[in-house]
Amino acid sequence: MRKLIIFTAILLNSFFSACGFYPYGEDIRFQFLNPDHFPFQAYASFYYSSLSFEQSPETINSNRDNEKLWKEYCNNKIAIEDVSTVLESYTFSDIREDSPNPFLHYLYSKKDVEAITYLKFAKNCEYFNTWQDDPWERNEKTSITKRNSLLNKAIVLATRKSNPYFKKRYAFLALRLAFYNHNLKTIDTLYDRYFTISGTNDVIDVWALYFKAISEKDPVLQNLYFAKVFAASPEKRFVSWQNFSSKIPVGNVLKATHNRKEKAEVFLLYGLYNPDKNLDNMRRIYAEYPESDGLSFLLYRELGKLENWIFTPYYSLFSSSLEDYWANNYSENRNVLQVLERSETDRHYAAKVLRFIDSVDLSKVKNPDFWKYARAELLFMTKNYTESLRQISELERSLPVQDPMRNNVEIIKTLDLFAGQTYGKAEIPEVAKSIIIKNKDYKQFIFALGRELEYLGNSDDAALLYASLIRSKEDYSQVYFKSLKNNNKTFGTYYYNYFDYLDAIYSPGQLKSFIRTLKGLSKSTDLFYRNFYTVKPSEINSLYDLLGTKYIRQNNLASALKVFSKLGEDYFDAEYSHWEKGGKDSYSSSQKTFDKNPFYHLKYTPDFIPEKEHFKVNKISVTRKLIEYLNKANNPEEKDRDYYYFLVANCYYNMSQYGNAWMMKRYFLSSLENFSIREDNLEFNTAGLAKYYYGKALENARTDQFKALCLRMQGRCENYHYDFTTGFDPNYASPSENYENRRLQANRYYQDLKSKFPRRYEDMISGCEFFNAYFKARR
Repeated sequence: MRKLIIFTAILLNSFFSACGFYPYGEDIRFQFLNPDHFPFQAYASFYYSSLSFEQSPETINSNRDNEKLWKEYCNNKIAIEDVSTVLESYTFSDIREDSPNPFLHYLYSKKDVEAITYLKFAKNCEYFNTWQDDPWERNEKTSITKRNSLLNKAIVLATRKSNPYFKKRYAFLALRLAFYNHNLKTIDTLYDRYFTISGTNDVIDVWALYFKAISEKDPVLQNLYFAKVFAASPEKRFVSWQNFSSKIPVGNVLKATHNRKEKAEVFLLYGLYNPDKNLDNMRRIYAEYPESDGLSFLLYRELGKLENWIFTPYYSLFSSSLEDYWANNYSENRNVLQVLERSETDRHYAAKVLRFIDSVDLSKVKNPDFWKYARAELLFMTKNYTESLRQISELERSLPVQDPMRNNVEIIKTLDLFAGQTYGKAEIPEVAKSIIIKNKDYKQFIFALGRELEYLGNSDDAALLYASLIRSKEDYSQVYFKSLKNNNKTFGTYYYNYFDYLDAIYSPGQLKSFIRTLKGLSKSTDLFYRNFYTVKPSEINSLYDLLGTKYIRQNNLASALKVFSKLGEDYFDAEYSHWEKGGKDSYSSSQKTFDKNPFYHLKYTPDFIPEKEHFKVNKISVTRKLIEYLNKANNPEEKDRDYYYFLVANCYYNMSQYGNAWMMKRYFLSSLENFSIREDNLEFNTAGLAKYYYGKALENARTDQFKALCLRMQGRCENYHYDFTTGFDPNYASPSENYENRRLQANRYYQDLKSKFPRRYEDMISGCEFFNAYFKARR
């Protein structure tokens, strides 16, 4: 391949997080333009994307100009499909009188020996229409010799034929054989004899011009010829683009043009090389040759760019799919609010494109209905929802009923209806419900509707739409998105599952309301809500589990116990108690299983507290016991207040990321950093409540040994707080001696331990070996 096929001129960044996959490019790009709904299949290789261009079969088979020539030759008595069958599938031996193919049958019935002879000769040449028939190049000389023989024969036949139709076809076969034999001089000679630049009238002339462009030595003329071929032949568009040199100044090529149409063709190809804003090129093409279908396609591409630049950040909160993650303002990628600001900047550019469309005389352009559609979507992009709906209403009246563009019109109409509502009063509009049902598998569209509702304060319907994106376990297509709560520390946090998003973002009140919504779906009098999403009982249970977990994060134990009790012991026995089964199932069935009693055991610490009470450990039992022990500890009449405060502190410690009961507050735990946007992020990373209750145990302690132990545990929690506030993560690196010394000096609990109990300090600070003895010395 002569040129590396990279169009975007931007280094596509494949960012992967330290732990693995991170979505980018086409994974995150939002688009509502469905190419199947628009008349640009002839440009399919150049549809907008974050990837490089590639040859598309749609382009190759789009126009069938050669087949149309043969149909005309046969007085339109045959079908184009029958011609395609012969040209694409038949071999030399298939061309015979008894063939069932109607195209061949017509030629034989007319005794058209000239046409039949040509087709057989062309089939003989097909094998040699490639650079290399043997990948090991063992028979290269033989192929060149045979190709030369066919080339000479084609030249003779072109010379002898009196019928201009076949004279030109044989000349073209000769041109192509000369090309594959690397004989550029012969191409020039043949082209000058049988073709002219100004006489490019049909597909054979255009294909011949392509080979002329290949052999042309003047790079300016070469660009002009490729631009002409690109405009005229869908089949040759990709290779023309490949060979076109965008480095040559456009002004030089324009000087070589002969008319305004050629100028427009040049601007078109230069425009396709521009991955950035292309409005100026569109204006130039319109000024020179407004009826160019390439102008309409450039507008289609510009809409695709704007969808990426505006909708990708607005809905997903990722930067646009073409943005280099590391270069050009790295900090912006770490702040979703700045990403949103960028989308607003690009809305201003959308307004400029809109003003251009409003200045255009639609009677002069091709596909005026598409231009009206583009106007409607640009109005939506610029948040002029009322005018967009007015334009859509006009389109709905004028578009034919079966026009596939209607599907996209409905998409933008629905987005207008959603986005144009008032905050706090947004709902799923009645007129949009049938459109949503029809497009329920169009995930980006459904997600965008949910995001619009979320932005407008309707968290119930937003969550319903998000939940509907998961159709089955076998459905691997995802919408990746972030939260407005993401900050510099959580810039890499993203979601593709509605449960994880609700887990991180929704308040208990919002979640409670959503559960009520889900439970009411089957009884709703609104058929949309009854039919759009089917809720499984297990899903309701999981959401109640999440609700109780959120209350635990808020330390609202009474509400948590109430919710957990609604689920019942059987639910928790199945979900959270695998460790009870002899220990063999611990972590094997689920990462969220309890493997230790959080009141008596500390992670990475030798056991030092005898278990006085044995009970099945799950969310409901831990919550119940925590309330019970807190009541005992807070009771002035309780003689073992220090003991119960210590057990309570152990439980809170274990519910942090450092403990064995982290699943009371989380549904997954990273082996690396557990910083998140959840409301208890500070507590989960620093065990502040544990530190507080170890302090309460200290207040009620009676012996120096137990007081020293309480201070030791407070100091452990304080170290976590110091690491968290300084940004040090021991999972990524070992602390330096200087760091540990600074932390030790800053830890007031360790300093209190040293000053108040100097004889106990070395025992406590050196390790955990003395914990058992000091705990026993409580009384």
